[in-house]
Amino acid sequence: MRLASARGLIPVLLLAACSQTPADADDGEPIYCALDGASQFKPDCRLERTVIDDQPVFVVRHPDGGFRRLLASKDGQHLEAADGADASQSARKGDRYEVILGDDKYVIPVAAPAKTDAKPK
Repeated sequence: MRLASARGLIPVLLLAACSQTPADADDGEPIYCALDGASQFKPDCRLERTVIDDQPVFVVRHPDGGFRRLLASKDGQHLEAADGADASQSARKGDRYEVILGDDKYVIPVAAPAKTDAKPK
């Protein structure tokens, strides 16, 4: 009887391991986003910056664990969806990109914030 109940538990554990988990609050820099068609922007998303093959790559993480991967255009004026079915609409406006991707909208700073090494005394 115990073997049967343990076998029933294995699929549940596998599903739990595969589920999306929200990003840690310390992962990436906070950015403003309006998700799922919302009209109000909130600093709820996190941004991770990397460079792959000399091309800037931006990963926007949602509070629910979802994410979007964006690539900078060759001229640096747009961010384009790296994968998925939704095409992005974006434009660089001064020091930020404004991006619409499906029902989600993001404000992404062009440059990463300056890091400070100063420690409070």
